[in-house]
Amino acid sequence: MDVEMVLKHIQQNQAIHGENLSGLDFSGQNLSGADLSGCDLSGCNFRNANLRSSDLSDCNMQKSDFRGADMSLASLYNSDLSGARLRRANLTQANRTLAKITKWAMKGAYIAGPTAYTE
Repeated sequence: MDVEMVLKHIQQNQAIHGENLSGLDFSGQNLSGADLSGCDLSGCNFRNANLRSSDLSDCNMQKSDFRGADMSLASLYNSDLSGARLRRANLTQANRTLAKITKWAMKGAYIAGPTAYTE
């Protein structure tokens, strides 16, 4: 699945579950409200993307770039963000329960609300 196909599914409010989307470039794209639960998003570029209210639960997001992304109200439940870049990312009220996020990765991220994460 390529970026255009993913965006088409999102525009049609269709969920994308368990797909391998690793390495895709979503920089600057509007993915708000997208259901990408269970997808492999490792190594993706989400710089300055809008992921507001998206379902990113149970995802592999290792080494992805979220710098400047709006991830407010997103669900990161049980996702692996090991090695992800989150500087200037907005994680306000994002559900980070059981998410694997290192404190180092959170450096420079904007956070408000509960801060439950694991190392």
